[in-house]
Amino acid sequence: MNRRKFFKHLSILVPGLVSIPSFLSAAQLINTQSGSVIIVGAGAAGLYAAKVLKESGIDVTIIEASAIHGGRVRPAIGFADFNVEAGAEFVHGKGNAAGTPPSFLWSAINTYNIDLLLEYGSYKELYQIDSDYEIAPPFWNAQLESAWQFYLNMYAYTGDDILMSDYLELTYGITESHPYWHFYEAWIGAEFGTSIKRIGMKSIAISENLWLTGDKDFFLDTSYRDLLDTLFFDGVLENIEYNAVVDAIDFNSDTISVHCSNGLTYTADKILVTVPLTILKENTIAFTPALPENKMHAIETIGMGAGMKIILKFSETFWPDDIQDMTIDGYTTEIWTPGIDKTGATNNVLMCFIMGENAEYLSAQGPAAIDTVIAELDLLFAGNASAFLIDSLIVDWSKEPYIKGAYSFPAPFTYISDTDSTRIDLSLPVDCKLFFAGEATNNNHPATVHGALESGARAAAEILECLTLNTINTDT
Repeated sequence: MNRRKFFKHLSILVPGLVSIPSFLSAAQLINTQSGSVIIVGAGAAGLYAAKVLKESGIDVTIIEASAIHGGRVRPAIGFADFNVEAGAEFVHGKGNAAGTPPSFLWSAINTYNIDLLLEYGSYKELYQIDSDYEIAPPFWNAQLESAWQFYLNMYAYTGDDILMSDYLELTYGITESHPYWHFYEAWIGAEFGTSIKRIGMKSIAISENLWLTGDKDFFLDTSYRDLLDTLFFDGVLENIEYNAVVDAIDFNSDTISVHCSNGLTYTADKILVTVPLTILKENTIAFTPALPENKMHAIETIGMGAGMKIILKFSETFWPDDIQDMTIDGYTTEIWTPGIDKTGATNNVLMCFIMGENAEYLSAQGPAAIDTVIAELDLLFAGNASAFLIDSLIVDWSKEPYIKGAYSFPAPFTYISDTDSTRIDLSLPVDCKLFFAGEATNNNHPATVHGALESGARAAAEILECLTLNTINTDT
């Protein structure tokens, strides 16, 4: 979906984002490493770590609870005559005017085929104002400017880590009854995977200051998961064991055992856990010994909750052709037109992006959530939404049994400072045996696909270093 302590040795960067100790050459790690690693979770982080480890000579087994790979990167196959994404949809982080470097994912896609990257934001936007709407540009007013300036300047906040909703009320008198509340919810709450009632002001400020790549976003003119497979994952898909739900991990001895609910047990030298944060919050995996206190605190503190996409297909458009994005005053919150500029796209599709409290409400409605969304669109478009609707799809990530949420967000006290955060604590290895990756562990680029990939590279480097240290200690 949308929207980030290493070892003490000095490190160097080699292709593929693998940071390795300076006392070893890249060739040594890639050509002479041995050992076995179990990776729990076949999402972007786990698969990228598997790629790095396998290419370094490590015996890798990936244990996936579901019947498919990709995690929260998933196509809505067959819904339209162009690629529609049920999960992650954007590529973030092209270099901006200030010279910030692009994300490595953007760079990899750009090198592979630049035509696949479709820049987001080059069309107009539709804003609901009361029961009507305006088109921007040219429409703009003082209230929109205030909301936009708040969004642009929230990184400068230096106060206590109070909830964003409380700060808006105390400082600006903005509450849920404010006629422009939905712009804050869409532009900040939904973008960060939640509601502004759950975001910590200090934590979101620090998180934004830690962002290292550019600020442009892109759609893909192809399937996101297929492209990741082509660029990175094809070589490790054969290593996946599907429909295997991990319920216990024992790292109390040199050999680590992983038990699954189907009765199978796997053993390895090291284990990498890449399950979504929500799964860790539920404590459905029993760790022996228990996880360290700081890691448990991190799991409890970092936010992750309900998120969903409601995808609608119509027999014809009833919205202006030059509109790419809509901000709606209702449960629907944010809508975009995913087919703009995509090859062969003739279907008329709207993507409704719903997070946090709004997602909880619509999730509880089940299939009736479609009626709620259509009613909100009918209000703006004179009943045309219901008149022209021909198909719909609800992708409720909170009901996905092995994911159970959207993506992590900066709840209060997620960040204490740039170098002291619960994301760092979550990422730290335990006893050079148990490792963690996933977007929630990325201190700079959480809640993004490239952040998940980076975390996989980081964890793979840590595992390679520990395997090397083990070999050195054994030899001596």
